[in-house]
Amino acid sequence: MGPSMASVSELLSQPWSGEVGPSEGLAPLFPPGVTATRETWAGLRADILRRWQGILGEPEPEEVPPGAEWVRGAELPDCLAEEYRLPTSPTARQRVILLRPLVPASGRVPAAIVPFYNPEAMVGCDLGSGEAADAPTLHFGRHLVQQGYLVLCGQAFPYNTVSDPGTGVTFDWWRAAARKLLEQHPRWTGMGRLVRDTRIATDFLLAQPGVDPERVVIIGHSLGGKMAFYNGCLDARIRAIIASDFGIGFRATNWQDPWYLGPKVLDPAFPGRHHELLAAACPTAFLLVAGQYDGPVSRQYLGAARPVYELHGRGPALGMLDHASGHRPPETAMRTAYAWLAEQFGLPQRPYRI
Repeated sequence: MGPSMASVSELLSQPWSGEVGPSEGLAPLFPPGVTATRETWAGLRADILRRWQGILGEPEPEEVPPGAEWVRGAELPDCLAEEYRLPTSPTARQRVILLRPLVPASGRVPAAIVPFYNPEAMVGCDLGSGEAADAPTLHFGRHLVQQGYLVLCGQAFPYNTVSDPGTGVTFDWWRAAARKLLEQHPRWTGMGRLVRDTRIATDFLLAQPGVDPERVVIIGHSLGGKMAFYNGCLDARIRAIIASDFGIGFRATNWQDPWYLGPKVLDPAFPGRHHELLAAACPTAFLLVAGQYDGPVSRQYLGAARPVYELHGRGPALGMLDHASGHRPPETAMRTAYAWLAEQFGLPQRPYRI
């Protein structure tokens, strides 16, 4: 028999006493001489959020047309799927797929935002052909809709802003999209665009009838983990974050690329660190599913944010699961993550297939 649901959160929230690698140089959230109280934290948090909004930047003014365009619907083995195109600029539309449980709920339902490169990878199949996608442990949308969630799987910005350059070179599509973005919006960042587009998708999901506003999770892997982390930390409507192996430290992955934060992130004087954002997310529950790019060193970020969570009585809401088996999470890791989520939301565990 595995651990109880209650013990899952307790286990994953335990402070780590093992090795955590070289110091990441994370400054304490409460400076010397500042007493750690909820009142002092409120002021520090406001400063952190203002600073990070400055880091992400802002777009030039533009009129984004309202409304969602319905594309098609399909009945899948695990759910009912609806594809839409949501306006994200005067010319761009992001593809999203809304997944509804096969058995309608009688009351309010929990909701999940699942951002990634393309939504089919999180849905688990192509809507047109029905062909299954690879990497079934990453089909987060399919897993959650089976558990009764209303799910929105979204698309990252490069694929709906410029055409494929056709070079066959990894990331050339991203480079082309980043060039266009920074030409049109020199005061913005790629990460800022990813955050804004994910917020638009979140708006669409939360406008659906019957959503429980107290049970909204954002979950993502790799790039999707970056989007989940930022949006979960910056959008108070989101009540839980599950981020899989996204590289929480700036040296862990390619945060310096122009479609994220740009080369300035490598400057020692860069004005932000991710433990600040994580602390600012409190009381939102956060689980880091580590594997390759996240590992023992990532625990420094949770440890640095923990005083704020403890101050608010939310210590069990801050957790890390290190499966240490590569970039993609194994089935056991995801089953533990979903048990953690059910615990955080006070929901019974429902059967689902991975």
